[in-house]
Amino acid sequence: MLFHVYNEKKPDGYFVHEPVGIYRAGLDSDWIMYLLLPALFIVVAIALMYAWHWHELPKHKADSKNMRQAELVSALTLLGLFEHWVWAVALFIAYTDWNSVEDFWISILKRSRVSMDNTQEVGRDTRSSGGETQKDGDAS
Repeated sequence: MLFHVYNEKKPDGYFVHEPVGIYRAGLDSDWIMYLLLPALFIVVAIALMYAWHWHELPKHKADSKNMRQAELVSALTLLGLFEHWVWAVALFIAYTDWNSVEDFWISILKRSRVSMDNTQEVGRDTRSSGGETQKDGDAS
């Protein structure tokens, strides 16, 4: 038999903690192995399916948001199998609202551009007013 537990019945006193009753009958039977082995394979297969689904979570999120970075997230999730920190980066990219980030940076750039324009206008004003005082100074 493929999963035969014992060739012969074990004598009393063989086990350190002697099983009794139905427990001993279960340990001495082959049919339990025929039930447990496929059940073990099924449990392992289900656990691997859930682990893969959890691992692909950033990719599915990026696809559902129709992100431009969807291919990048997909590649990072696959690389995350070997380097786990890469998976965290893919998760960050997939769950970040990039439109808000873009709006934030654009508002900063617009404010800096406005302040640069104001600075240049102030510089022109001081140069033009400074030139007038020099002309007044030269005239006297």
